[in-house]
Amino acid sequence: MKQGFQYFRANPAGNITGFVVWPVYPGYRKAYQDAIMKQIDPTVEQVGFISPAYEGPPLRLDMTGGEFCANATRAYGLYSATFLEEKGEFNMEVYVSGIDHPVNVIADTNKNTAYIALEAPSAVHEIELDSKKYKAFELQGITHLIVDDREEDKDFVDKALEKLKSEIDAKAYGVMFYNKEKSELIPYVNVTETNTLFRESSCGSGTAALGYYLSQDNDEFKELIKEPNGDLELIVEKDQEGAVKVLIGGPIELSEVKRIQIDISEEVEKEVKEEYQKTLKDEENSEEETDNLF
Repeated sequence: MKQGFQYFRANPAGNITGFVVWPVYPGYRKAYQDAIMKQIDPTVEQVGFISPAYEGPPLRLDMTGGEFCANATRAYGLYSATFLEEKGEFNMEVYVSGIDHPVNVIADTNKNTAYIALEAPSAVHEIELDSKKYKAFELQGITHLIVDDREEDKDFVDKALEKLKSEIDAKAYGVMFYNKEKSELIPYVNVTETNTLFRESSCGSGTAALGYYLSQDNDEFKELIKEPNGDLELIVEKDQEGAVKVLIGGPIELSEVKRIQIDISEEVEKEVKEEYQKTLKDEENSEEETDNLF
């Protein structure tokens, strides 16, 4: 099945993100992401879908697995700002997956930068691994574990994800290896819906979680965090009551929007249609059960 649609590529701190500007049935999103990565651009790490919402705001961004991604949100905010008649700095209100309310992005179309303030964690968990305790920060749409006592270790990532999933329910999980002396962060992110695990080039929400982690022992500060393929600016502020506000951001490269075409295999198309029919049947059965209650 050939599919054509409008598409652009964003580079927020090396976290290469493809954007589909076209309504796509949620069941097809994983197939679109795989096709874009294999057929169009192997450097793409994740894909977001910009389309009319079924309800609520006119446009929204949905990541493939329904998770929240701060870097993709920053890029979407800057993209949205390019449609404004004037150039400069704007506070863009955007709607994205993984968060149940509007998100504000400070976008500057002259400097091609975008910053986002992430809300404080809804919970901070203490996770024990290898007889040591680590902090996990539960943000909206994703939970991040901060690891600051060891070098990058893929076996440790697998162990940590198993532990996190057994104790915390989330759409996505991150394991962040932080080196304080180098101001370096190496992020691993697992999205449950798509069953993917990536060593990301950078991670906005993971950097924000690091900000909340560091704020426990620091007052206001600004630091450039070095990540595998780019740097993110981390800003931590505190109000008079001591409430912490964390912003992350920096430059973003946006490509031109162009029309591309991908090929979805008949096998995948069949699987999606079968899943769709199953969803419809489940909804019908649920409605019948509800009707029988009255």
